[in-house]
Amino acid sequence: MSIGITLFQMTVVTPFSSEYFSLLSYEFAIIVEIFMYCWFGNEIEEKSTNIPYAAFESDWVDASKESKGNMIIFMMRCQRPLQISALNLFYLSVETFIKILRAAWSYFTLLYQMSTRK
Repeated sequence: MSIGITLFQMTVVTPFSSEYFSLLSYEFAIIVEIFMYCWFGNEIEEKSTNIPYAAFESDWVDASKESKGNMIIFMMRCQRPLQISALNLFYLSVETFIKILRAAWSYFTLLYQMSTRK
């Protein structure tokens, strides 16, 4: 919502004024902050999908019987990729970031249409 409201405020103020650039830098900071969380959440998910392959490619053939049993349990646990959630509501990923931007644009268009309607 903050992104959409800030976009709308940018249409109301005088273009290229100090207030405009202040809103622009605020908008950019919000987007970068959200993107960083979503990007690294996506990286964790992508890298965690490779854990079973790395375990399989290790030198497990010559390992002890106990280590092989632990490896089987470990590989069964790693079948699902790791995901970072935000308040257990949604998972952080690039797809989530795109959804956030689409929602922000929807908020902006709604506010803009309501302000231009007479």
